[in-house]
Formats: sequence, C-alpha cells, structure tokens
Amino acid sequence: MIKEDFVYIPKVDSGKISIQLSKCEIIHEMLNDLMNVTYTSISTGEVYDEEKISGKPFTLENKKDGTYARVWVEPQMNYVNGKAVSEMFVSILINSKHLHKNYFKGITKNTLFDLYTYIMSLNLFKCSYNDFQYSRFNDVDICFDFIATKTNFDVLKRNIKLSVKDEKKWHTKTSKSNTGLYAPSARAPRAQANPSNPYIKFYDKQLDLEVRSKNFADTYLNEIDYRDLIRYECTIKSRKHLKRLGLENVKTFWELLDCDLSVICGQMFREYFHKPKIIKIGNIKPMEKVIIDFINLCIAQGVPRYEIFKIFDRDDVSRQSKSDLIKKYHGIMQRDEINKEELQSNEITKNLFQYLGVDMKQLQIDFNKEKDKKTSTPKKGNT
Repeated sequence: MIKEDFVYIPKVDSGKISIQLSKCEIIHEMLNDLMNVTYTSISTGEVYDEEKISGKPFTLENKKDGTYARVWVEPQMNYVNGKAVSEMFVSILINSKHLHKNYFKGITKNTLFDLYTYIMSLNLFKCSYNDFQYSRFNDVDICFDFIATKTNFDVLKRNIKLSVKDEKKWHTKTSKSNTGLYAPSARAPRAQANPSNPYIKFYDKQLDLEVRSKNFADTYLNEIDYRDLIRYECTIKSRKHLKRLGLENVKTFWELLDCDLSVICGQMFREYFHKPKIIKIGNIKPMEKVIIDFINLCIAQGVPRYEIFKIFDRDDVSRQSKSDLIKKYHGIMQRDEINKEELQSNEITKNLFQYLGVDMKQLQIDFNKEKDKKTSTPKKGNT
C-alpha cells in the first residue's frame, strides 16, 4: 500500500459502540462482575451509602504490538414504546489499530466486518454481525490523512491560526512526540469541546507512529510508506452534536459509516470560521433555492434546456409525482433567478455547432477553456 491509496479518504479512527446485552452472549464471566461501591465521609469515616454497580472495562492489552481492546457491560437509557427505560448494553472501544495491517484504511463499511471478526476473536462475548453493524455509537473520531513535509505542516498550522475567527482556541504542541495543532483548548481539548467548538486536531502521523505507536508500526506497517503523512481528526461527541451536524436521524454505527464523512469533517472545521450572514431573498423556499442553484450550475456547464427538463420529467415516480415535478420545473424556470439569457445563448451555440457538424464534446471543452481563460487572464497594467 502506498500513501496515494489512502490520502484524503475519510474514515472512522476510533469510537465507542454499544449493543444490547439481550442480543449478546457473554463468554468471559468477568464482564458480568458486580462491584461493591462504598461512599464514606472523609471527615467522620462514616459509611453513608453503598451500592453494587457493573461497568468496569475489561481490558486486553498486547504490549508486544501496542494494541488493546476494552469491553464492558453498562446500563444505558433506551426507549421502549416511547418510554425511557434503563437497559444493559455491551460497550466496546473500537480502534482502527484493530485492523492491523489495514490500519490506514480505517473503519469504513468495507472494513467493518474485519473489525467485527477481530472483536469476536477475543472471546469476551458473541453477537451477530447484523447487531454489530446496527449498534449505537458515541464519541467517534473521524479522520483523513494527507501529505505535507515538516515545513509545509508548520506553514499550514500558522495559516490556520491566522484564518480562524478566534486564534486563542487553537494551540500548538511542540513536544518530541507531538507537533500538532489542537482546538478548542490547550488543556484537555476533548473534554472541553462542545458541538459549536468541536474537538479537532492536526498531527504528524509519521511522528506518532515512530514514537508513540512504534511497536504497532514495527509489527504491521513495515511495508507501508507513511513518511510526511499528516492526519486531520475530529470528534462527534454526542447526540446533541449529531443534531447540530444535521444527522439527528443517524441512529446506528452503520448509518454513520454510510454518511459523507468528508462533508462532516468540513462541517466541524468550519465551526471555527466566520459564518456568512444569512440573506433572505424574496419568498423563495430553501429547497427551491437549491434547485435554482443546481439549474444555474447546469446552465453554466452548457447543459441544454431539454436535458434539464428530463430531470423533472421522470418515469421512475408515480403519475401524480411526475405531474408535480413538471409543474415545479415550469414554476422555477419562470423565476428571474434562472440565468435564461445564458441558457438561450448556449442553445443557439449548440444548434449552430450541430448544424456545422462539430462534436458536442468539443463544445464542452471550449466552454471549459473559456472559463480557464477568464480566471487566468491578467488585469490591465499587470505584467
């Protein structure tokens, strides 16, 4: 595997997933252990409360290859017929290191079964792959890797701090094992984060593997070139955070993996930049604005009117829906916001080119050349 195989590919790096205990078979009895917790007054030494709880994580640590797994049973709130009830769940801390040599692929829909196979091989508990897929999740780290030299990374960190709306929320680490950039706080940034100030970090992945995760890298990554590799990482902390991201309907881990993770990475990073002011234009509904922008984008790319109409005149919907869509098309095309003049000019050009026998693909090339020319032509007075 070479760097180009996994750079700018978003994936889940780590997180916590939970499966209903009723859907699991406990193999290692320690997961069912109860602990007696005693509350004692420091001043008098008097015991004033006592309770039995479960939930201490059972940890399997492999010091040789630098991996560990953590599994425990804990009570969580669940909703049954709209009523909140306490129910026992098996919780697992998952990590892309559990994928071993496929570490850089990260946790995705394509690698989740490999992760499941590894967790089951620990013989702590058993569950079906389907229940593993559709587990609930929390505190999930999403990341992607990109290439930058040490000098490039230093410049990037400086540029980020100069560009964000509040530089004080971004902090640089300068230790021998970490030269990253973190938000939103210098100390315990993960704990201090909230949906509007998410936990984000940029760090030198090469340095991390050579120092903090050396055993893991030496065991599994010898055949992978990870020089000059930088990682961007951000954390979805809670259901409240999901709602801010517009993902309140994402309930299971499989559904999260099915989301556009690159967009989510961008959403969280942009929390630290100035938001453009919302400008209300007439009485256009939000979805109509989206459709108008897409139509104008099509027009700018030289798409003719009949091709745009075909998107609305569909045969894969009901008769009533098709009628509604055609009605929507005519209503939107009458709006002043549609670039009708360019649309008409495009159609005249296409008709002429077709009459003269010019390949329509060439026309698209000419459109793109003209755009490049407009953006690259120097202004008068420049040399």
